Amino acid sequence: MDLQLVNGENAIAWGAIEAGVSVVTGYPGSPGTGTFNALAETAEAYGHHTEWCINERIALDIVAGVSQGGKRAFVCLKSVGMNVALDTLMVLNMTGVHAGLVILLGDDPGAWGSQNEQDTRFIAPMAEIPMLEPSTPKEGREMIKWAFEFSELLRTVVIIRITRSFSLAESLLPPISEPEAKLSLSPDREPMRWISGPSNTMDNHRKVHHKMQQATEQFSHLPFNKIEGSGSKGILASGFTYSKLTEALSGTDTSDLSILKLSTLYPLPRDLLTQFLGQCQEVLVLEEVDPYLEDAIKTVGYDAGHTPKILGKRTTDVNWEGELFRWHIQQSLGTYLPDFLPSQYYTQDGWEKEKPARKPYCAGCPYVEILTTLRQVAKDLGQNPFLSADPGCAITAAHLLDTKLCMGSAIGAAAGLQKAGIDEPAVAIFGDSAFYHGGLNALVHARATKLNLLTIVLDNGGAVTTGGQSTPNNTPPPFDDSETTIGIVDLASSCGVKSIWIIEDDDDTEKMSNVFREALTVETGLNMVVVQKFCKPIDE
Repeated sequence: MDLQLVNGENAIAWGAIEAGVSVVTGYPGSPGTGTFNALAETAEAYGHHTEWCINERIALDIVAGVSQGGKRAFVCLKSVGMNVALDTLMVLNMTGVHAGLVILLGDDPGAWGSQNEQDTRFIAPMAEIPMLEPSTPKEGREMIKWAFEFSELLRTVVIIRITRSFSLAESLLPPISEPEAKLSLSPDREPMRWISGPSNTMDNHRKVHHKMQQATEQFSHLPFNKIEGSGSKGILASGFTYSKLTEALSGTDTSDLSILKLSTLYPLPRDLLTQFLGQCQEVLVLEEVDPYLEDAIKTVGYDAGHTPKILGKRTTDVNWEGELFRWHIQQSLGTYLPDFLPSQYYTQDGWEKEKPARKPYCAGCPYVEILTTLRQVAKDLGQNPFLSADPGCAITAAHLLDTKLCMGSAIGAAAGLQKAGIDEPAVAIFGDSAFYHGGLNALVHARATKLNLLTIVLDNGGAVTTGGQSTPNNTPPPFDDSETTIGIVDLASSCGVKSIWIIEDDDDTEKMSNVFREALTVETGLNMVVVQKFCKPIDE
C-alpha cells in the first residue's frame, strides 16, 4: 500500500470521511480551514455536504439539526469562533445529540492569525463536554473516527482541539478508506428532549454529570493516553506538544523518567493520572498558553493523596506566552533534568524553522489606500475621526486605526465612543464577510437608536484573509444563486441607512476622495460608503 505525506488538517478530514460524516459546516479561520477545504474538495467523491456559513453560531445550529435528524455532522471553528457559537453549545450540552456531532476547534498559540491568544481548553469544563487533542496527524485521523462513535455512545458533543503547529505537521498515511455505509438514524422526536428550559434543566444537568463520570472512567483506558517509564521524575505533555517533546528529548537517557502522553483534556483520566502522580516525586507540565493542566492535576493529586512537586508556567519553569517551540522545551528540560544531553539542540536563533508559516498579506490590498485616503480627506476638512474596525483585512492598515476588537464590534465601539462625548466623529469600518457575520445586527441597532454614524464596508469579494471564501454578496458556492443573493447595499437600505455611496473597483483616488469628502460632511443619520475594490491574489 502506497503511503501519502499528509498534514494534520488533511488527516482530520480523512478521518471524518472514514467515519461517514454527512454534513460539514464552518466559518473560515485558521487552524481548521484546511480541514474544511479538504472536505469540500472531496464532497462529491464521498457524498458529504459542505457549507461555509456567515458565522459560527449558524454553523453549529445547522449541525445540531443534522444530528437530531439522524446523520453524522462535523463543524470547523477556530478559537475566537467558538466564542460566537458558545450560546448554542451551552444548550447542546444539556440536550445532548442523536447522531454523532464533532467540533474541530483550532486554537492559535502565539496568535499567528488571531486577535488574541485565548486558551479555549477552558470551555470544555465550563460546558462539560469531552475535549481531546491529537499528538500526530495519524492519531488525529483515528481520533476523529473514535469521537463520532463516542459522541453517539454518550449522546454528547465531542470537541477535538488542534493547534497551528499540529495542522502543519506531516505524517505518512495510507490512502482514504471509504466507509461501508453512512450512519442514518430515524430523526429523534423524543418529547421535551430537544427543548431546553427551566422545567428540565436540572434533570439534564444531572445527566451531563453522569456522562462525564462515564467519560472519566473510559478515558483512563484510551490508547490515546499512555504512561511511558516508571521513574520518579515525571513529564506531562498533551497534544502536539508531546510530539515536540519526543524530538526535544531525542538522544537523552530517559530511563529515570515517567512521561505521560495526555490526549484527553476534559474530563481528565483520573485513574491514569493518579497512577502517574503516585510514581513521581516531581512533574514538569508542558502545555501551550495557560496552565490549564498544571492547575487541574493538582486537584487530582490532592484527592488521591499524591502531592508531587508540580513545575510549569506558574513556577516559571515553562514559557507562558505563545507557542512552545522545541527550544523552549529544551530550555525547560535543561533545568529540570541534570543529565540532559540531546542528540540535537534547538536554539532560539533557529526558531524560524519551527515557526508556523504565516500567509503573506495581499500584494495589492486596497485597505491601506482606502484608509490613507480617508485620513487625508478628513485632515483636509479639519477632522481627525476615530476609526473603529472589525478583524480581517483591516489588520493590513492597523497603523491607521484607533480600535479593532472582534467580529461585529466596529459599529458598537464607534457608538460607544460617541456616547463618551468625543469631540471628533467616529467611523465604523468592516469587510463584507464581517458585515454578514455580525455587522448587520449592529447596523439594525444603530438605526433603531437613531445613531449618527458613517460606516464603511470594504466589499473585496469574500473572506480574503482566510482564503477568499464566499459571502452572500458574491457568486462562489454555496452562495451561487443570483436569485437568492442578498447584497450589502440592499440590506443596508432595508435597515434604514440614510445615504449610500459606492466606490467601484476602477475608481481612482480622486473619485474616492470626493466620495469620502461628501460622506464626512453629512452631520446626521446613519450613512454608508461601500468600497468595491478587490484584492490581488495572495502570493504563495
